[in-house]
Amino acid sequence: MVGTPVTRAGIVCPDFGLITDQPDSEDDPDIAIHSRDDLTIALGDDLTWVKYARDHTAAVMGAWELAGQVPTATLVVSELVTNALRHALPYAGARPCRPVLLRLVCRRRSVMCLVADPSDRPPVLTEPDFAAETGRGLYLVAAHSRRWDWAPRRDLPGKWVWALLPPPADASR
Repeated sequence: MVGTPVTRAGIVCPDFGLITDQPDSEDDPDIAIHSRDDLTIALGDDLTWVKYARDHTAAVMGAWELAGQVPTATLVVSELVTNALRHALPYAGARPCRPVLLRLVCRRRSVMCLVADPSDRPPVLTEPDFAAETGRGLYLVAAHSRRWDWAPRRDLPGKWVWALLPPPADASR
């Protein structure tokens, strides 16, 4: 994948629109709340944070009255966060390490899940080996989202990897 276009204003996602690529407060990334429908949290640097990210996602989806989307959203978030922690953090190098961020954005009942990490290395979608215990993360993200991609961060090292969830079954509401 080439990566999503990033303008001076942020990430451009077809079917969703423009999203700024920085939480409101990079100085205090523990939690940045853009609005009720745009939430960002900082995660720790080990795999125990994957469960926290899943639980947070389930709670947010419930608050957004999108409980039917919880299984898909938590699967996608689990895979994006796991990839960031397993593959991106080790390649962050000697740079000052920024936290992995989880961001959930809801617009007109469409949800985008974004994960920022400090690595500039793009994610690589490979053909999964179904006999292996690992290696299917981005394959699952692609299978359970309308689209996914990545974008470099504008003013900071690293990237955002994002997935746009399919519309809820009751999207006609």
